[in-house]
Amino acid sequence: MRRNPVRKCSWERFLDSKHGILDPNDTISRMPETVLHQIISFLPYSDKQHVLFLSRKWRRLHAQNQNRLSLTGRRLSELELSKIMTDDFHSVEFLTLTRCSGIKNLKLTNFKLIGVKLNYCGSLKTLDLNTPFLENFHFRGIRPCRINFGICKNLVVLKLVGVAMYNMDYSITFPLLLVLRLSSCDMSGCINISSNSLKSLHLLRLKNPGDITINAPNLKSFEYHGNTIIPFLNMHFPNLNKAMIALKPSRYKKRNEEWFNRLINMLKCLKNAKYLTIHTNSDKNIIVPKKFRETLVPPFGGNLDIVIKTSSRSSNVVDLSDSMLWTSPRLSSLYVESINWAFVLQLMHRDLLSGTHDKSCSFCSSYTSRCWRHSVTHYSLGHSMGLYINEMGSYLMENLEKVGRSAMLWELFE
Repeated sequence: MRRNPVRKCSWERFLDSKHGILDPNDTISRMPETVLHQIISFLPYSDKQHVLFLSRKWRRLHAQNQNRLSLTGRRLSELELSKIMTDDFHSVEFLTLTRCSGIKNLKLTNFKLIGVKLNYCGSLKTLDLNTPFLENFHFRGIRPCRINFGICKNLVVLKLVGVAMYNMDYSITFPLLLVLRLSSCDMSGCINISSNSLKSLHLLRLKNPGDITINAPNLKSFEYHGNTIIPFLNMHFPNLNKAMIALKPSRYKKRNEEWFNRLINMLKCLKNAKYLTIHTNSDKNIIVPKKFRETLVPPFGGNLDIVIKTSSRSSNVVDLSDSMLWTSPRLSSLYVESINWAFVLQLMHRDLLSGTHDKSCSFCSSYTSRCWRHSVTHYSLGHSMGLYINEMGSYLMENLEKVGRSAMLWELFE
C-alpha cells in the first residue's frame, strides 16, 4: 500500500512553489534580490509583516529576513536543515528545534547564530557547533549526546540536560560564561570549571561524577540537586551569596560516615554564603551526628539565614535546630517549612568587647567572632501550630546557662 507523503508546512510549500508576480507592471519585484533585501531591512517591523501579502517572491524574501526559526515535530536530515539555514533562512540568529527526528550527526556552521535551543531531538548523537558569535545554548536530550563546542568563545548562558561530558575544561572553552546549568549529564572524566565571569552555577542530578574542580571567584548563586553527594573537595566560591541544596535520597540510602563527611565538605565549600536553602525528604539527611560535631570545626563562620523545606511529616524541631546551630554558630534566622506546619527561630548577636574566647568551643577558638552561646542577646520563636515553643526555649536557655549567660525573649510568633 502506497503511503501518502508527509504534508509539508506552509512555509515549505510556498518556498517550493514558483515565485509568481501578479502585477506585470510591478517593476520593484523584478529588482535583484540583494537590493530587495536592503529595502526590507529599512522597513519598520509592522511594515515587514505586510510584505507577506505582495507575492510569493516577497514572502520568500520575508522568510529570508527572519531572525528566528523554530521547527517542531519535523523529520529532517542534516542536509535538509543545512539547506534551510543557508538558502531559505540565512538571516536566522535564533534557532529552535523541538522533537525533530532524523538528525544523527549535526554540524552547525553559521556566523550569525546568537541563540540555539535543541529540545528532545532523540536521534541526535553528536553535535558540532562552529558558531563563533553564539551567546545562548540550551540542550535537552532524551539520551546522552556528545557536543563539540568548537569556536564558541562568546557563550554567556549554557544549559545542558543529558549530555555526555568527558574531560572538559571550561576555563579555556568559555571565558565569558555567566550562567552554567548541568542537569542529568554524564560527568565521567575530569571536569574543570574555572571562570572569573561565572555568576550562577547549577549542578542537578549528575551521573557518574568524577574529578570536578570549580574555581569561580565571582560566583553569586549555587544550586545542587542529587540523590547522593558528590565529593566537594576542589571548590572555591569566595563571593558566594545564595546557595540552594536539594538532597532527596531513597529511604534505603545509608546515612553513614561517608555521607556526612561529604555533606560537611560541601557546606565548607559554601561557607561564604549569606543565604542557604535546603530541600530534603528527611531530617536524617541533614542532622549531623554529635560525634562529628565534637571533633570538627563548624563549616560556616559568618552570619547566615537558613531555610529548610522538608517533605517529612514528622520532624524534631529541637534536634534540627541543634544541628543547624552547630553548622552555623552565627545563625541569624532558621525557617523550617513542612507539609503541615512552619517554624521560625531568630537570633540577635552582639560580640563582647572584653573577655577571652572559650577555648573549649571549637568555633570560638577557630574564628575571630563568637558562637551563638557567647553572643546571643535576644531570640524569637514561632510555630504555626504552637508546638515546640517551650522545648526550644528550654533548649536555648540551658545552653546559655552552661556558659554563664542568658538572653531575653524578643518576640513570640504564632
